[in-house]
Amino acid sequence: MGGYHERRMDVIKLCLTSMRKHAGIDCQFYVWDNGSCNELRTWITSKFRPDFFTASPNIGKSNARKAIFSSFAPDTIIAMSDDDILFYPDWYKLQEKTRVHFGAVQVSGDPIRTSFRWGCENTIKNAPGKIKSGKFIPDGWEHDFAISIGRDPEWHKNYTAKDLDYRVTYKGVQAYCTGHHCQFIARVGDILPAMVWSDEAMADEKPFDIAVDKLGLRLCTTGRLSRHIGNVIDAGIASEAQKFNLEV
Repeated sequence: MGGYHERRMDVIKLCLTSMRKHAGIDCQFYVWDNGSCNELRTWITSKFRPDFFTASPNIGKSNARKAIFSSFAPDTIIAMSDDDILFYPDWYKLQEKTRVHFGAVQVSGDPIRTSFRWGCENTIKNAPGKIKSGKFIPDGWEHDFAISIGRDPEWHKNYTAKDLDYRVTYKGVQAYCTGHHCQFIARVGDILPAMVWSDEAMADEKPFDIAVDKLGLRLCTTGRLSRHIGNVIDAGIASEAQKFNLEV
């Protein structure tokens, strides 16, 4: 609740309230609390009131994720999110529509240019339809992402100058040939084989992304349906929250 994490509770509230409000469908919510403070746990259980709640010591992100997915039947559709994501209207319905249309293993909702650097090889090779490469992701979205991870936007622009976005078009629907571990939707039976137990609290996520790509298509919507907040609610995020009347 201090220093780097000073506004973390506000970030988590914004994540959960926007996720629920903008799903566009009646969903059940499962919150896994990996050893947070009593104040947050009280807010989750008394105010947010998820359908399922697990309060555990910090067993690590990848272990919590695998435990959640292992708790449900193979045909269950789960939308997984880190605790610092802002969700836009109809994020669930549009990601699920993309998943079904392409027969994808995983679909994310926040296009990020650097995510094309790994875990995309098989998706680009096997995606149905026509693949194009270029600079398709808006500069403003890349600017927002840089801010959210504490990176200078101009430095990030130079850092990604040679990176390309890969976009597939199939029967009139477009998607990016990438996804990411921070937020995605998937069928349990399709993606669970990519999840492994780990001895680390914050294990490297690249092996997970690569494993998903080997299982099948790993895609992202071309529209921004979710957005990485990071650890600071800046003026841009605050404005978005106010526009949608979300709790901050």
